[in-house]
Amino acid sequence: MIVEDDRNVASLVRHLLEEEGFVSSFSVDIEGGWGSLSGEPPDAAIIDLGLLGGESGWDLIERIRKDQKFSNLPVVILTASPPDEVIERARALNCENLGKPFSAPALLDRLQLAVRAAGRASGQRTEHVVLMLGEYRVEGEVYVPVELTRFSYAWEAVVRDPREFLPVTNAKLFSAEGQMLVNAAFIQVRKEDVRAAFTADASRALEA
Repeated sequence: MIVEDDRNVASLVRHLLEEEGFVSSFSVDIEGGWGSLSGEPPDAAIIDLGLLGGESGWDLIERIRKDQKFSNLPVVILTASPPDEVIERARALNCENLGKPFSAPALLDRLQLAVRAAGRASGQRTEHVVLMLGEYRVEGEVYVPVELTRFSYAWEAVVRDPREFLPVTNAKLFSAEGQMLVNAAFIQVRKEDVRAAFTADASRALEA
């Protein structure tokens, strides 16, 4: 799904994606973009921050993230603003950021990163895990390389990935006393905060 009010930019993006085998839809405003989601859900979205009529792409992105059906949709933000003005907000909303003008390799790279961060990349599988974060515990699903069946090797690959945050789906956050604080379809965990990681089965075995 492409949401971009500049038809020249939208045509360029569609052309670049079609060359890679993607089929895309095109909208110029928030309602058009949301309408595209109501049909067959897209695999990813590319959203400009400045839309038709002065609308902000942030409003559409936040609407997407608040809807459980689309909260984990891979999103790439297009913007002519300096990266420092959007990078923190994009990270908080689990989006990739791409400044204009951009090259075809840069667009495809950001799209692949967004898809990978959402756990939709081929060659990945889900692993039910327990993450210890000092005073907190997170239980949920993370995405690891499918070829690494041993969890210790798969976790090493996750840690080596340069991304600062780890996406966790079907996540539950617990206090040290065992009280559930958050139950969400998707959260991000800062990797440096993880003190230990176990498979859910291994964690249950330790508790027994």
